Order: sequence, then structure tokens, then C-alpha cells
Amino acid sequence: MSNKEAQIKPTGMSQRNEVDLWYSLIAAVKGICEKLDDDDGVPLTTYEANVFTAIFNGHIEDSKGNRIISRVTAKDRFFYHVSPTGISQAARITLLYDFFDMMETLTEQLDTDTLQGLNYEALVYTALYLWKVTNQKGSTLGNGVEYWFNPGGVLNMKEYINCLAAMVYSIHVLTDKLDDDTTVTDTNYEALWDTATILMQIEDSKGNVRGNALTKFMP
Repeated sequence: MSNKEAQIKPTGMSQRNEVDLWYSLIAAVKGICEKLDDDDGVPLTTYEANVFTAIFNGHIEDSKGNRIISRVTAKDRFFYHVSPTGISQAARITLLYDFFDMMETLTEQLDTDTLQGLNYEALVYTALYLWKVTNQKGSTLGNGVEYWFNPGGVLNMKEYINCLAAMVYSIHVLTDKLDDDTTVTDTNYEALWDTATILMQIEDSKGNVRGNALTKFMP
């Protein structure tokens, strides 16, 4: 059922809300990784290094002036700069690719860590990332059931929004699972990196609403 508070819908979105959502998604992954590295119950301490620092290659500034910046030294990564006043199609495609890469890498590492849960990748990545995306260098990620995003094609806005909604939902599934994992010490992953970070709602073409309501509607 449609939610009137959803800022992003199958019919479209403002560029400001799009960039704010991207900032929230990247910030959530970075925060989850930092928290995993500091969590006494999680053996590995290389989540931020492997998932964020080694993959995210961009500069995102949201409508409130918050910034998240990282530059990867590898030359096969396209660097992008997005803000409420500018986001190119090339940046959209590369952001999708980088986010797919981060979430696959994160969930694979969780599965290899000695945690109680052993199916992070299956539940969070394989089951929800049902699109394919090819970056500027021709590398492809995703499961490819729904749609294929590529640099040479025209961006399908409905599929783009559906994919964004699935990515938002994946943060919820991941953080909820971490809170329930009996090996993980902290139990506030969802509170910090879903509820308090994804402060926007997005509706997909099937009427599913993902994310968290704002206290004030932003058109």
C-alpha cells in the first residue's frame, strides 16, 4: 500500500532526496563496518578496510552539508562527486556498482567470520540484489533477475527506484540480523545504522515502503 510520507516513489524523486538517500546508504555501510571492527564479539577487525576503504571511491555531499569522501588508489575505479545540485548517470551507475560490491564483500566476510549466523550473504545480498550492474570498466555484479544497469544504456527510473528500495531494505535486514546474532556483542546495529540513519521512505513499484519516516515531509 502506498505511504503518503514516502519521499521517493515509482513516479519519481527530487535530486535532493536521491542524493540524501545515497549519503545515508553509504554512511550506514561505513558505520556498520566501523562498529563491527570495534565489537568485542566479532573476531575480524578488517571490515572498514575491506568493505569501505577498498571499494568506495567518491565524494557525496547531502542537502545538510554532510560529506563522506574516500578515494581508492586502484586505477580501475571511477571517482565521482555528487551533491544535491548534481549527479550524473555515470555516477549513478558507479554508485550502484560500488554499493553492490560493498554489500557482497561485507556479507561474504561476515559468513567467513566465526559468528553464530552463517547465511548473511544468502539473506542480505543474494535474496535482495536481484539486478545486474556493470561499471565503467566493464565489471559486472548482481544476480540479474530484474534488470541490467549498464553505462551504455538509458537508466530505467522505475527499476532504479526499485533497486534503491531493495538496498534500503537490505540495511534493515542486515542490522536486524546482527542484533540477533548471539556472537555479536552489541545489539544496537539497527537502532544506529538503520532507524537513526535511513531517515527517508522509499516506495517501490509493488507498493512496498522501505526506510524510516521523517518528522517533517521533504518534497
